[in-house]
Amino acid sequence: METYIKDLNLSAEVKAALSWNLQITKVSELEGLNYLTFANKCPKNCNALAIADELNALGYLYPPENEISVNGIPMSKRLQNVLMRNNILYLSQLSTHPREEILKFRNMVESTMPELDSICEKYGIQIRSLSSIKEAFDSCHFPVALHTIFFQNNIFCMDDFKHKTAHDLYAICQRDYALTMKTYYTLKKNGVMFEDWEDKYLFGILPKKKSSLIWQKYEISTVSQLPACNKQQLEEIISAFS
Repeated sequence: METYIKDLNLSAEVKAALSWNLQITKVSELEGLNYLTFANKCPKNCNALAIADELNALGYLYPPENEISVNGIPMSKRLQNVLMRNNILYLSQLSTHPREEILKFRNMVESTMPELDSICEKYGIQIRSLSSIKEAFDSCHFPVALHTIFFQNNIFCMDDFKHKTAHDLYAICQRDYALTMKTYYTLKKNGVMFEDWEDKYLFGILPKKKSSLIWQKYEISTVSQLPACNKQQLEEIISAFS
């Protein structure tokens, strides 16, 4: 029988945060989460630690293994508060945030960053900058928003696309087909070669204009989506935009 969050012995604040901020209404939706992965899902207006502690008390959420807790190492109270307010419960989470974003954390001041850098260096945590991605993809002239997306997917240079498929790129681009197509053509122009995937995106086998028009007209993105998937029908669709 399904157990609902609303029926648990939790504070009203935690129930509201789970339901409204995180869209979690069932206990089953917590499966596979721990303190760290849960904190990564929480927006900044949620107190991830307080919520996780209440769930932990009921046996529904546990701390991860082999992670360095922000509460478990020496640091100034100011820095600790800054990290906790931004739902950074473990040092490893810092590697998923660009330096530019960390510097904008509420109450983070310029004098606090060297302390954080020193701690991260001691524990082998790397804080990287978006500027390195901008430099690596300078010839592509990608928008800053795409630099952030690359950062979140550990893409820091052209070589990081080795052994990736167009479908991997689709996932990296947050399943935004138009953005994927634009990024694909730009990367190909700059020498990136994608590996084969079990299906084929039309932008991988057709000129840019035709694949774009077919998507806009039919919302067809891959060969497998073509009616009956036969060559004649493909030619008919292509010829319509010749």
